[in-house]
Amino acid sequence: MIVCLLTALLMASPLAAETMSPEKDYAGTGFYRDQDTLPGAVRYYRQLPGGGGGLWGLGPARNKIRKSSFKVDAHEDVADFSPEIRCRKCHLQQTKDLHGLRMGITCVQCHRSQPVAGIFHYYSALNPIRRHAYVCAKCHEGASPSFASYMVHEPNPISAEAREGFPLLYYAVWFMLILAVGVFVVFLPYTALWWLREFFGKLKGRA
Repeated sequence: MIVCLLTALLMASPLAAETMSPEKDYAGTGFYRDQDTLPGAVRYYRQLPGGGGGLWGLGPARNKIRKSSFKVDAHEDVADFSPEIRCRKCHLQQTKDLHGLRMGITCVQCHRSQPVAGIFHYYSALNPIRRHAYVCAKCHEGASPSFASYMVHEPNPISAEAREGFPLLYYAVWFMLILAVGVFVVFLPYTALWWLREFFGKLKGRA
């Protein structure tokens, strides 16, 4: 009898999703607190203005974050914005990354909400607390928060932009380039001289 009453009460009470006001979905979120994120996920990211990064940081240094990144409509304050405008007109540099150039991934495959929400809006699919499950996992099965910390719109690694924003990548790439060139400069002539010595040695042997 008690079980039946409890079941009836539970079925009669509104679900949590039903009691949420529609305005909550459109409210600005500001910087999220640690307790708003999944346990442990926040350490993978640097979301405060100017935080994280540096030469030995976990990733690229983050410049000051725009307020639009926390809005449900990231283009709300763009005067001449129209949904008919192609993304690359304003975001050309972001289309020249690994996903766009090699895999043909389009903007709307990740930024799929309409209107396009800022990536730090709490309910955005691209918010770091859930992007691994809602976005990355569509192509990368089993993606984790650490996997989703990859810098998608990465700069050209030998550019001045990378030197300022991602110095660890910049210097690592230059080190590998210098190492590769140095190896070829030293060992190609060495190999060629070795081959000539062997070649003339065989000629002398035949004579």
